[in-house]
Amino acid sequence: MRKLGIALYPDKTELIEDQAYLKMAKDIGYERVFMSFLQIDVNNPMRSIQRIKESAKLAHDMGFSVTLDIHPMVFTYLKCKEDDLSYFHAMGIDVLRLDKGYDGYTEAMMSHNPYGIMIEVNMSNHTHYLQRILDHQPDTEHLCGSHNFYPQRFTALSLSTFQTCSEMFHRHHIHSAAFITSKHASISPWPISEGLCTLECHRDLPLRVQAQHMKMLNAVDDIIIGNAFALKEELGEVKQVFDTSIDELHIHLHEETTPLEKELLFQGVYEYRGDASAYVIRSSKNRAKYHTYSLPAHAVTRDIHKGDILILNEAYGQYKAELQIALCDRLADSKINVVGHIVEDEMILLDAMCPFQKFQLKEEIKK
Repeated sequence: MRKLGIALYPDKTELIEDQAYLKMAKDIGYERVFMSFLQIDVNNPMRSIQRIKESAKLAHDMGFSVTLDIHPMVFTYLKCKEDDLSYFHAMGIDVLRLDKGYDGYTEAMMSHNPYGIMIEVNMSNHTHYLQRILDHQPDTEHLCGSHNFYPQRFTALSLSTFQTCSEMFHRHHIHSAAFITSKHASISPWPISEGLCTLECHRDLPLRVQAQHMKMLNAVDDIIIGNAFALKEELGEVKQVFDTSIDELHIHLHEETTPLEKELLFQGVYEYRGDASAYVIRSSKNRAKYHTYSLPAHAVTRDIHKGDILILNEAYGQYKAELQIALCDRLADSKINVVGHIVEDEMILLDAMCPFQKFQLKEEIKK
């Protein structure tokens, strides 16, 4: 079951703030909470540990699945051993994320803990790490993975690395997660943070678009907002994107677009044709409905650019009224009316669309 998550950094916030954020997220439908032990001051760890305990228990009691990010030194601070996770069980931790891995044997052994704590391993390295764990026969029902987030600009994963690393986990049916970042949230585990995203291409995009792109890539199961506190509006938009099976693409219309063309654009759900082209996303559903209507060529013929919304006019014969979205630039064609353009923030979605995908167009007024 796929889940949405938020992050808390209790050593940087007050319990009452965490409680309010948890309630807001719970009411909207979020189910995971991510917390981190990585940033604890080794010279004075107890205050941070106490605050994390408080918020972890609060989240667990509210029904969230609570993830705690750790590294091997944490066991030294806490005077614990990897083969005894009772300390974390008492804290209300459901998932123990190992930011830095061991040798494969240790992770596999930890997955057999008697408390049912999930062992979550780092997905963001293109190595044989997962296979080493699998070689030692873990309890795969209690093994999962998540990608890193990257506070420093230009250091997050490329799309190709993300997909390659994710595929290794998908192939073995290991539950997975990745992070997106809110531009309105300022709390992170580290003093320097330029956003907490897994993919570099997400860093400056609206949270809704990041979530939609992550979902369309279909590379991980869960999506977690890496920084705190995201706005209620953002949480709601991400939840809406996460739950719908029909993707929305927002467009700016050109001034010469006619009332009939607007009706055609916004009249329902489109399907990306299965015989996919490298040049356009095609949907031919309107051809039969509008074959008797007049769709003259525009007086202004525009060159075609990636992201342009195209309606084939009556000069195109049997193709009249077909909707297309341009995937590359080409010269103007008098048989094609360029009626609008995908909003800039959503251009990233075009390359993630796949044949037979369902989508709707929504007008966004230029500001």
